[in-house]
Amino acid sequence: MNYGYFDIENKEYVITRPDTPTPWMNYLGNGGFSGMISNNAGGLLFDGDPGNRRLTRYKYNSLPVDRPGRYLYIRDMESGEYWSATWQPVMKPYEFYECRHGLGYTTIKTQTSGIETEITYYIPEGKKYEIWNAKIVNNSGRPRKLKLFSYVEFSYFNASVDVTAEWARYEMLAECVDDIIICDSAVEVCPTGKMYGIMGTNLPVDGYDCYRDRFIGAYRSESNPIAVEQGQSLNTNVGADQICGSLSSSMELAAGERKDFIFTVGIVDDKKKAPAMVAEATNKPLADVALCVIKASWDAHLENCQVNTPDGDMNKMLNIWHAYQCKMTFDWSRFISFYERGIVRGWGFRDSMQDVLGVMHALAPRAKERIKTLLSIQRSSGNARSVYYPATKKSEGGDRSDDHIWSIFSVCTYIRETGDYDFLEEMVPWEDGGEATVREHLIRGLNFTRENVGDHGIPNFLNSDWNDSICAINKDRKAESGFVFFQAAHAAYELKLLFKHIGDARNLAWAEDYYEWCRNTYNILWDGKWFLRAYLSTGEKFGTDEDEENKIFLNPQSWAVLSRLPSAEQANSAFDEVYKRLFCEFGLISHAPASSKYFPEKKSFMAFPRGIKENGGVFCHANTWAVIAETLLGRNNEAFEIYRASLPCRRNDRAEQTLIEPYVYGSAQLGPDHERFGAGSNSWLTGTASWMYFTATQYILGFRPDYDGLVIDPCIPDSWDGFTMKRNYRGTECTLTVGKRNTPNAKVKALLVDGARVEGNFLPAKLLEGKRNVSIIAEF
Repeated sequence: MNYGYFDIENKEYVITRPDTPTPWMNYLGNGGFSGMISNNAGGLLFDGDPGNRRLTRYKYNSLPVDRPGRYLYIRDMESGEYWSATWQPVMKPYEFYECRHGLGYTTIKTQTSGIETEITYYIPEGKKYEIWNAKIVNNSGRPRKLKLFSYVEFSYFNASVDVTAEWARYEMLAECVDDIIICDSAVEVCPTGKMYGIMGTNLPVDGYDCYRDRFIGAYRSESNPIAVEQGQSLNTNVGADQICGSLSSSMELAAGERKDFIFTVGIVDDKKKAPAMVAEATNKPLADVALCVIKASWDAHLENCQVNTPDGDMNKMLNIWHAYQCKMTFDWSRFISFYERGIVRGWGFRDSMQDVLGVMHALAPRAKERIKTLLSIQRSSGNARSVYYPATKKSEGGDRSDDHIWSIFSVCTYIRETGDYDFLEEMVPWEDGGEATVREHLIRGLNFTRENVGDHGIPNFLNSDWNDSICAINKDRKAESGFVFFQAAHAAYELKLLFKHIGDARNLAWAEDYYEWCRNTYNILWDGKWFLRAYLSTGEKFGTDEDEENKIFLNPQSWAVLSRLPSAEQANSAFDEVYKRLFCEFGLISHAPASSKYFPEKKSFMAFPRGIKENGGVFCHANTWAVIAETLLGRNNEAFEIYRASLPCRRNDRAEQTLIEPYVYGSAQLGPDHERFGAGSNSWLTGTASWMYFTATQYILGFRPDYDGLVIDPCIPDSWDGFTMKRNYRGTECTLTVGKRNTPNAKVKALLVDGARVEGNFLPAKLLEGKRNVSIIAEF
C-alpha cells in the first residue's frame, strides 16, 4: 500500500494518510537545539544532547504509539466537538490530511469539521526554540466559535533519570507568568548548565495549564484531556510533579476567514530572558524569514553534489534525501530516533568515525573536528572508548576489537578531500592522559590490533567486533575475528598509500611491514570457496562450508577484497558464493544459513531468531562494503544490483511489508527466513547512510578524491548510456560527464578538462587551482 510520494521540486516527502505502518519521522535543527517529529507531530525536543539536556518527553514501547508530541487541540465551543490539528492524539476522522516532511521542517495540514489547519514546525538556525508557524481557515460556510489548546509534556533534563526514577518529578516546577509557561526541570542541579523550558504564543491567552495530570485528567490520555473536553483551562501551576505546557486561546472565525498565529517551545538559561525569546520566536515576519533561511541553507548543502543518471531512484536519493540523512546521522550518530532512546548511545566511536564519510564533501571542517573529538577518547594503548557524550564530555565502554581501526580510513578520506596534510601533526589528547599527533593515534591503534592476536595470528575479538550480536563467541577471550583481520589489513594498505605519498619513509616501512604480515597470514582464513568469519576459542573454524549453519558470512568477503590481499580467483569465488547464497530482493543478508537457535556449545552464537538483523537479516550497513568490493572486482552489474535493491524509495509501494520510512535508509530488514520478511527497523541513524552515499558517489559513479587530485573511475551498469555529476572539490565545482562505455568494464583512458586532454583517469589538483568551475569529460 502507498502512504505517500516524493515531491522532487519542493524537496519534500508527502504523506497522504496518517496511519503509517510506523511513525515516519523527520529531524528539526542543525546539531544544536534540535528535535524529531513524526507525521502526526509526535516526538521530542532537546538541546544538543538528548540524554543530558532533554526538554520534552517521548515514550518508547508504549501504546498508543508515537506519543507525546507537540499538539494543538481545537474545540468547537458551540457543539463541544474537539479534535487535534495533527490527527494524533485525538485521531478523529478527518476530511483532509497531508504531512510534508521537508529538509529541516515539517508541515502538517488537516481539515476536520470544516476547519482547515496548517502548522509548519521548525527550529531557526542558531536558535534554542521551535516554531509552530500556523494558520487556521474556516471552510465550513458558517461562523465558528473555537478554542485552541497547545500541549507538550516537559521532561526532567536527564533522560535516564526521567524514565527510571520516581523522584525526578519532585525537582520539576512550572508556572505561567505573563502568559508564558516557564518550566524548571532541574532545580539548580543540571551539571550541563541551567535550562528553563518555555512555551509562548502570539495569540491572546485566556487560560493555561502546567500540571499534566490535571490537564489530562485521571484515567485519561492525550486523546481525551479533560481540560479540552470541558472547554476550559484549569490554570494550574506545579510545585513538584509531572509538567506539561498548555496555553488556551479563544477564537472566532467568520465563514472563509483565515488567521495566522505562532506557538513556540524552547529553552533559556535565565527566566528573565523568556519574554524576549517568546517575542522573537512569535514574530511572524521573522519566523517566515527563518524558514526561508533553513531552506536556502539546505539548498546550498545539497549543491555540493548533484547527479543526473538514467536511474531516477538513484537521483532522488543522492540529490536530496540521502544527503539529508547523512547530515542527520552525522549530527546524532545512533543517539536519538524512534528506535534509539537518547540515553546510552551518544556519539559512538565506531559509528561517528564512519558517519563523517557522508558529509566530508560538504562539511570537511566539521568532520575534522568530530574526528579529533573521537580520537580524544582513544587510550594511549591504542584501544578506544566506545561512546562519547557531547554535553558532559564523558566517555564510556571500550575494549572492542574494531573501534580504533575506523579512524584510519576517516582521516585518510579527510586528507584526500582537503589536502590538509598538516592534520597528521595536530596534537590530540589520550583518554588516559598525555597527548600525541593524529598520526601517532592511527599507528598506535593499528599496533594494538597486531599486539592482541590469538593462536592463529588473527586479531582477538575482545569484547566484540563490529558485529556485537555474536559477542558470546569470545566469553573465554580466545576467539579470533577474521573481519577485524581484513579491516586491519585494509587500514595498513591505506596508511601505506598515505605515508608513501607524503614521503614518510620511517612510517612507510612500518606500514609495509604490517601489510606484509597480513599478506603472509590471510590464507589461514581461506575455506576453499570463501573466507572464514572467525576462529573459535577451541580452534574450530566459524563460517565454514563444513558446518550445517553459519557457513558463509558477508563481511569477511567484502573486507578481504577491500584489503586487496586475495587473488582474483579467491575474490571472485567468494563473491560468486555471496551472490548465490546471500542475495535477496532487498539486498544481501548477513550470512547463511542463519542460526536456528542460541547454542554456543554448537557454534551458534546468535541470540536473535532466524532472519533478524545479524542472524540472516538484510543488514543494510554491510551491503555498502559489498558494493565497493564488487566495483573493485569490476563486477559493475552486480554492484549496481545490490545498490538498487537497498534503495529506500523502492520500498514506497510496499510500506505495509517494509514498515519504515521510504525516504531514508534503515539499519536492517528482516531476512527471507523470517515470516515478516522485509520489515525494516532502526531507520535514519545508521552507518548505511554514510557508507552507501560514499559508495554510490565514489565507487559506482567513480568521482573519487585522492591525494592531490581526483580519480575518475566509474563502475556503472552496462545498460546505462552515461551520466553527469556536479561535485564540489576543494572549492571548485566539477561537472563530470561520463558517456556509454564502449566495452563492458572499460576503464577511463583520458579526461578532457575544459577541453584540454589529460591522459589516464587521474586529474591533478593543481589543474583545478584558481578555478570556480571546471568541465571534466571521461573518455573510454
